This record gives sequence, structure tokens and C-alpha cells, in this order.
Amino acid sequence: MQVVTRDARRELYSSLQVTSTRTDTRSSLQTKHSSMKVLGANKFGRKHLSFVPDHPEPSCESPTDVLIKVEFSDLNPVDHHKINSKPVGTPTPSNRTPFVVGFGGSGVVESVSENADEHTCELLNKRVVFIADPARDGSYAQYIVCDRRLVTVLPEDIASHEAACIPIAGCTAYESIEKVGLSITSSNPSKLNNHSGEDQRLLIVGGSGGVGSFITQLARSNYPKLDIVCTVGSEASSVWCRKMGCNKTIDHGKIDTLGGGPKGSCDYIICLAEPTQQLFASLAEVLRPYGKICLVVAGEGIQKLDMSFIFFKCGSVSTQTVFSSVRSGYHLDQAREMSIILELMRQKRIRAPLNECWNEAESDWKRCNEEDGYINAVGSGHTRGKLVMQIGD
Repeated sequence: MQVVTRDARRELYSSLQVTSTRTDTRSSLQTKHSSMKVLGANKFGRKHLSFVPDHPEPSCESPTDVLIKVEFSDLNPVDHHKINSKPVGTPTPSNRTPFVVGFGGSGVVESVSENADEHTCELLNKRVVFIADPARDGSYAQYIVCDRRLVTVLPEDIASHEAACIPIAGCTAYESIEKVGLSITSSNPSKLNNHSGEDQRLLIVGGSGGVGSFITQLARSNYPKLDIVCTVGSEASSVWCRKMGCNKTIDHGKIDTLGGGPKGSCDYIICLAEPTQQLFASLAEVLRPYGKICLVVAGEGIQKLDMSFIFFKCGSVSTQTVFSSVRSGYHLDQAREMSIILELMRQKRIRAPLNECWNEAESDWKRCNEEDGYINAVGSGHTRGKLVMQIGD
């Protein structure tokens, strides 16, 4: 293995120096700290989210850290879950004040740490998409530090706002699909998968949101004959899900109409709603023998699930949270997951599921933070597809 000396590495960093229009001089080695603007909160509660103009810029410490100038932040319901995780008005922890949420997005890598490894250095100056570590400040900020294992380079023909849809919703979708036994590839699926999905059914409970939209598209891109059914709450959501590629939609409360009993009617079920006792009983009813269920949303209902019919059918139940991999030492290659999704987008086998109302002017973060802006729209739980926020000055 080739040994790179410290002097040689410094020479490499020097050759990759980043030119910046900011007033302070920046280089590929982060040697000084400055301030940045963030959208954060000193107290818990959505109403306390406001702009802080002079928050310290984060620094790269680990050999795998990269500093990213954020262009677009992903917007997700989990943002609201985190900012509302304690009673309104409760002070945020002193080491996280202001509390900055946002768990993914797109941007440009501006610098790395002095002891950065070679793979990290390769990301300098690259347009990237990233997942944010929930233990660090998030992407509602002009700059963010991420581990390179959560960062993927963007193809030239993928727009930054489209890529920003991917990190949380896309990876959650990818991992959920894999957990029910459907592998996803960006190569010709006939060369990898053992079947095209013929005579099999995937049920997506809550199919019109960002995760559901990605699940439908990813599954359809790899399994053209798979019968995909989405539950919806409105005609508009039904139209949306069909645009994403599902075969059929049904009302949230009519899952049993698909056919239950010992034989069931669904091979794969991905549940994007809280599994109440009533809902889970319906899922157990329609599950086919040896079928698989993935639960993506927790809540109190998960404490009281009746597994008896699942046991009778030799079914299996798994859970999914996109942050588990980070917390367990990067158990999954989520950079690769994003790369596969990006390649499928580049091949036009799937598309960024941006809500039809999204436009660049409305996506400016000042506008997004207004009462009728995108942040509250995502928090309402009734947004079809995805919304992303442009990080400005």
C-alpha cells in the first residue's frame, strides 16, 4: 500500500484549494472559523424557529469529515418531530443552542480537515448530496459538516434541488424495500432479480408522501409486473400515486377489501403510518404466508402489536429508521444507496417526486419559514411528494 507523507498530502490539499467569494480567505484545509446564518431554535416548538445570523461555522475534525456549503435542505416530517420533541418553550440543550434541524440536502464540498484521508479529499469542490448526522447541527444552515460515508457526488445532469429530495425519503424507501425482500439495482433488473414481480403484490400504507413516492418508483423500476397498491386519503393523492407508478389505490380504511384469511393477498407490506392495533390487524389479515412487513413509523401502537396471525402465517416483521446506520457506526452503505437512486434518476427510470406546487421562488428559506411556507406544509402531514428548501444569504 502506498504511503502518503504529510508533506505530500499538504501539497495535494494545496492543489485542491477552494476559491471562495466570501470575505474571509478559505482553502481546502479549514484553518479558521467564521460565522454563518442558520434557521434554528433556542427553545423547543416550531414557533421558536428563527434566523440566527452569527452562528459559528462548524469545523472538520475527523479524517472523514467534509464541510459542505448547503444549496438545498431536504424538508421532512422528522424535522418537526425533533423540534417538537419536548414541551413548547423548553430550552434546547446548551450544547445544541440554537437547535438546528434538517437531515439531508445538497451542496458543494468546500473543505476537509488537515488529517483528511484520500477518499475524503476526492470530494473537494464536488457537488454532492448528503445525509446529516442527527447528533450534529443540521441542514437548515449555510454550512454543515458531514461524514463522507453519508455523502455522494452528483451526476452533472441532476439538478441540486432534485437531488435534495433523496437523502431521508429516498434512503428510507430503499432500505424498506430491501427489508421486505425486494432488491434494488440501477443496472438491468432482469440480470439481477429472480422475478419481475409477476403474480406478487406490494402494499404501501400511506403512499402519497415522499417515502411512499420513492418506494413506488423504486419498486416499479426493478419489478415491472409487480402489483403495487397504495392507500390514500383523497382523490388528489390517488392521482399522485398513479403518476408515481402504482396499479391501484384504496382508502386507508379499506385494506381488508384486498382479501385476507389464511391465504392473504399481499406478499410485501410497507407501512408508513403508525401501526395502531386496528391497522396492524388489517395488515396481518392480508399478508400472504411467508410474507414480509416493514414498519417505518413507530408511536404508542408499536408497544401492543398482536403477532398471533403473523406467527400462524410464518410472516416476518421488521422496522426501519434511516438514522440507525449512523448510530451503529455506519452499518449500511448509504452513500451507495443514494448513488443507485441518482443513477436511476439519470436513466429516467425514476424522477424526483417534487410536489407539483414546488417552485424556486417559494423555496427560499425566508419564504419557507413563513406561516404558509413549505416548512409548515411538510409539518401538516398532508403534502404529496417532496418539498425542499433553498438555503440563501
